[in-house]
Amino acid sequence: MNDEYYDSLNNKIQKKNEINFKENIEILKRIKENIKDSEKIINVVINEKTNTVVYLIGTIHVSQQSCEDIKTLLSIVEPDTIFIELSNERAPLLTSTEDQIISQLLKKPNINWFTTKLSDFYLSIHQNFYYYTTKISMNNKFLKNQIGNNVNNENNKPYIYGNEFRIGYQYSKLNKCSVLLGDRNFKSSWNRIFNYLDLKTILELGGYGVKTFFKIYNQPIDEIREEYYKSVNELIDASWKSDIWRRDLPMAVQRGLIDERDQFMASCIRDAPHSKRMVAIVGKGHIKGISNHINDKEEGFYIRSDLEGFQEPTLLSKYSYPILMPSLLLLPPTLSIYSFHRFIKPLSKPKFTLALLSTLSIELFSIKYLISNFENKLEKL
Repeated sequence: MNDEYYDSLNNKIQKKNEINFKENIEILKRIKENIKDSEKIINVVINEKTNTVVYLIGTIHVSQQSCEDIKTLLSIVEPDTIFIELSNERAPLLTSTEDQIISQLLKKPNINWFTTKLSDFYLSIHQNFYYYTTKISMNNKFLKNQIGNNVNNENNKPYIYGNEFRIGYQYSKLNKCSVLLGDRNFKSSWNRIFNYLDLKTILELGGYGVKTFFKIYNQPIDEIREEYYKSVNELIDASWKSDIWRRDLPMAVQRGLIDERDQFMASCIRDAPHSKRMVAIVGKGHIKGISNHINDKEEGFYIRSDLEGFQEPTLLSKYSYPILMPSLLLLPPTLSIYSFHRFIKPLSKPKFTLALLSTLSIELFSIKYLISNFENKLEKL
């Protein structure tokens, strides 16, 4: 733990004598001794509205090491309030049994190809991401990479995405401390993201998706796993101060998925009832933003109302997917048949139509074949 934590708390104690400075300095020393690279995953701030000392711990949602760090931090800090990066509609994730969650995560969701909303399509892609990361985590090598060779039988279960939140909740029940769920509604975030998208960004995302599809399609399974482990370990090693979380994300996604949620969660922490010490369990990429907004002067209720309020979908958000998808499917067969008609042999209207439908059928069959092979490959992860 570097000296800026001590300096920050020391500056606050001069203004807020109610805070037990020495006690929290001892806690910081124990954190440094017991949590490896603690300065990369923990930041300590003071909520000036209530004088609460807030220990922000950043997690990687697919990392068993994050779970171990949270257990250690909770035992050292002994908070009276735990903040969790979950919205109220996702609270069942905390109370369901591990077997119930795993059984749900291992049910393959369908990709919502036929929809009128771009957000519905991407949400189905997001659900598939949960599914496949759960399958990858069943490989013991992933767990061993993160917590060393001392892997017991319990840790050989599939890793539950976001299990660190459950650890915080279970601690609160055993130690009778308050729990605060303070994230924005999940669907609100995604709806707002897609309302911010412009046509250029939609096309870029589509191109990136196609590129990623064929890259994975042609990669050996072991290489896919290794790349996944490498990317996760890169996130684990990164500091919360890093901008790695924003890398390669379009501005619309940065705004809706990171910046607005930072403001939302910071306002929830700021408006929480007074407590002596709070541990806030959030994704590592949110620590920087929450720390910057924790003592904003704006009224938190109005901030949250604005950030979670209903947005009328833009025309692009409503109609880009049902227009672009058929257009992209029709373009190759139309161009090929028109080129044949124009430069090789003229076709009558019935023959042109029949050739177009036949070529479209072949294209759809080929796409279905590619997707089926792709999914079969991912199933082996």
